[in-house]
Amino acid sequence: MDNLITTQRSVGSLVQDFQEGNIAIPEIQRDVVWKSDQVKELLDSVIQGYPCGSLILWEPRTRDERLVRAMIRPERLEQHKDQLPQYFLLDGQQRLTALASAILRREVLRDLMPEIEEEMPFLYGNLRKRPPEIEATSDGGSYKFPWVLLNRLFDAADIDDGEYRTHLTPEQKAAVDTFVQRIRDYQFPIQIIRGRNYPTVAEIFTRVNSQGTQLTGAEIHLASIVPHWPGITREFRKYRAELREKDYDLDLTFLMRAITVIECEVPQIRKLADRVAKGLITKRQLDKVWRRARSATDRVIRVLQRELGLDKTRFFTSKNVLVPLVYYAATEKAQSLARKNILRFFLLSQLSEHYGGAGETVLRRDLRHLTEPFVTPGQGLDDLVQSVEQEARREFRGLKIKDTNIGGGPSKNVMLLMMYVIMRRQGATDFGAAGPRDLSDIQSREIQLHHIFPFNFMMGDKSAKRLCDDMGYTPSVFRALVNDVANLTFVSRVKNAEIGDVPPWQYLENETNRTIRKAHFIPEDRDLWRPEKFIKFLDERCRLMAKAMNSLLRSLL
Repeated sequence: MDNLITTQRSVGSLVQDFQEGNIAIPEIQRDVVWKSDQVKELLDSVIQGYPCGSLILWEPRTRDERLVRAMIRPERLEQHKDQLPQYFLLDGQQRLTALASAILRREVLRDLMPEIEEEMPFLYGNLRKRPPEIEATSDGGSYKFPWVLLNRLFDAADIDDGEYRTHLTPEQKAAVDTFVQRIRDYQFPIQIIRGRNYPTVAEIFTRVNSQGTQLTGAEIHLASIVPHWPGITREFRKYRAELREKDYDLDLTFLMRAITVIECEVPQIRKLADRVAKGLITKRQLDKVWRRARSATDRVIRVLQRELGLDKTRFFTSKNVLVPLVYYAATEKAQSLARKNILRFFLLSQLSEHYGGAGETVLRRDLRHLTEPFVTPGQGLDDLVQSVEQEARREFRGLKIKDTNIGGGPSKNVMLLMMYVIMRRQGATDFGAAGPRDLSDIQSREIQLHHIFPFNFMMGDKSAKRLCDDMGYTPSVFRALVNDVANLTFVSRVKNAEIGDVPPWQYLENETNRTIRKAHFIPEDRDLWRPEKFIKFLDERCRLMAKAMNSLLRSLL
């Protein structure tokens, strides 16, 4: 047991070590981000003092330096003056990154986790509640005092000089201080693996359960391949940077899975890792299949961009949908791709939540359609499309989206993706009377979900409160309605901040015209722009959007 050390660490010290580079997440781990409600539940558990699981760290040996360098982004080494981390985080990535998103400034988070920073939820606390009430949202511009970003509360300068502090009573200030300290002091059980070689650590990692989900080992298989494929991480970084220029953010696991399906005709990266370890595939062959995977990925992206206007991956509910399409594009010998089938598979699989469960199991089943003997790539894709169409028809009878189907919070909501597609097809632009920009011209980092009825306005307006009471809504239900996708649209960060808490009947007149409103599916009846008609506004907007979504689906069938 000398190789396994059990200890405890506070949240404050863990996040500090993460920020300073003493604890690192291997570059080959998946860029998976918890949903807003998961982050909120974790913080609530920390505040309540509930068990939140343990973290597993690996302390590499001195002789592992070369491997360690292969597992870390060069930018991270440069940021920390070439200092290698003392520990690698093997289990607990989501918990640590979620806590970092609550404690660290967004600009610091951006430096530490550039690939996932924009997907991390914004965490707000209502400082007039004891303890502060927490909300987690993907929209960072709609909450005003008494709602304050949690990471401001953990910043020493803000704690001392924050302007919001002048609005709190001494009792409220004390409650905020207690709240902050309780999170900082919470102790996580830690297990440190020391003196073990990397294959043993890989075996340990594949047996670990994280949040009740058996890990696939994909991350470790990536790491085991990297030492046999010199220079590939640099190639991946370069290509991912090129994709991000197009607003397509595809992680390393996706790239390796794309290579694996082309080389092995199955999605399990373990199969590729086994071939590499046994010397059954050379570096030259790996380089060749990588070029095929990259070319196929580019072809699929071009179809989605040109035919659907999908210029961003930000609103995808699952990027696994691209894996079968990349395999199809890599194996299709015809000069042109079956564009309509690509679009049908993309949209129908998202609508049916085809990849909502065990992603790798679903991918294995999907690949069988494409790899059947004596079946051409085009025929295989056609079979696959028919399969997901049946699923979608079970979810949406007659493949018709009803008004009532459009709703819910924005996180991983397929209706948000559908909204973006139909607005792009309508030529939607940013708000602003003078030369508005097309949505495609707004980068993922700069586009925000805008509450047409601003959150803070609705929380404070007397007519809105009267509506809430008349409808018998609890405050939490009413907040959920204001945060519903039916009340959201897409604008730039700058315009969202400019509009702020101005009520819709005022700013819509100045910031939009009839053409802009039509493209954003905002009802033209100005009477519906009043808070007392908020529910009718949502109903009418859902009706308009459902009509456009059904028109889109009919065009693909």
